[in-house]
Amino acid sequence: MSRLSVRFLSSIEPLPYRWVLRPVIVVGTIVMLLADSTTPYVDLSTTAGWILWLAPYLPLLALLFGAVPGVAVWFASYAAIIVLGAPSSAFVGTIFSNVIVVALGTFLLPRRAAIGFACAIPVTMLGAFIRNPASGLALTLVGILALMSAAAGLSLNTFRSRHEQSAERVRDLEREQQRVREEERTRLAYELHDIVAHDVTVIAMQARRAEFVDDAEKTARILDGIGRAAQQTLLDLRSLVALLRDGHDEASVSGDPSNDVTDERDLSRATPSDGQTTSAVGLMHDLDGVIAALTQAGFAVALSVEGETSRIPTSVRHALRRTIRELGTNILKHADPANDVEVVLAVEGEHVTLGSTNSIASGLPVMSSRTGLEAMRARCEVFGGSVEATSEDGRWTTSMSIPLEGLSAVRR
Repeated sequence: MSRLSVRFLSSIEPLPYRWVLRPVIVVGTIVMLLADSTTPYVDLSTTAGWILWLAPYLPLLALLFGAVPGVAVWFASYAAIIVLGAPSSAFVGTIFSNVIVVALGTFLLPRRAAIGFACAIPVTMLGAFIRNPASGLALTLVGILALMSAAAGLSLNTFRSRHEQSAERVRDLEREQQRVREEERTRLAYELHDIVAHDVTVIAMQARRAEFVDDAEKTARILDGIGRAAQQTLLDLRSLVALLRDGHDEASVSGDPSNDVTDERDLSRATPSDGQTTSAVGLMHDLDGVIAALTQAGFAVALSVEGETSRIPTSVRHALRRTIRELGTNILKHADPANDVEVVLAVEGEHVTLGSTNSIASGLPVMSSRTGLEAMRARCEVFGGSVEATSEDGRWTTSMSIPLEGLSAVRR
């Protein structure tokens, strides 16, 4: 069976209220057959008489199996009546079945097929008139009633089609709303991670350091760093809440500028929280700030910058800026300060690569949701890039590669 046939059959509606209509049709057909058998117009002594007696009601019985069998038998019955040269009474006897079969047929069939069926009715009546001109009045009456039934069926068909289309649009809208909600939840999770996780990680790492420091001056500096990181976290959270609540710019709710204490050695302040890196110089400043924060935390960091960073598009720099902070946070959480850390930013050919390599700390692992790595992959995939994170011989390597063409590479 062809795909078109399968599609056509699947679009046919089943008989409505079948458990009610089926008994009604069967009982009505039997009653009408018995009533017709007592009329003088029916001659059951011949084969033709039996055919003319049963033909008007066979479409009703076929309708019990679906609209297509009912319509097909309707045409076959009329063909038999026309060929046998039936009198006018035979056509009048089809009125009952015509009304039901035509109305239900045009209602249940797909719209185009239903219109074709309705258009075939006057053609069928014309053929019967050509075969038996004496039945013109009866055929006119039968044709008018059949067309009225077809009009009713087509009207219901149109109403049903529009209702189904409206229901489908509603389902599409619900699916789209669900998709948007999921995207918003994911984006919010990434934003919360970018804004909060870095600062909280700094607080946790500094608090751990404070446990093992006996020098009062160093302890004071650590506590000062914790306080500034906590303050920045609160400011960032207020900005995000205000942005979600009424769309105001973060700067309008960021608090008193005098309270925004800056220290480029602190990872929480290594990069601006507004997510904007507008130049290659700014990107390098972000990178230097993260390196300085790692150095302050006791890591020996080897930074390697290769190629022309000015070739990096603004949109890609924004993704790199977020990744720089994430790499710094992961190093703080999972790396061993006793071993070297390598950070590489390379612009080679048509790609820019940002990566880090560090030894894995042997102590208890810091709890991680892996949201940062997922966010890195999501940002990278937008530009057609890739992220790789591997572990080998006790060293963890994270590498992010993005085409310099950025979005244009994806749209091509």
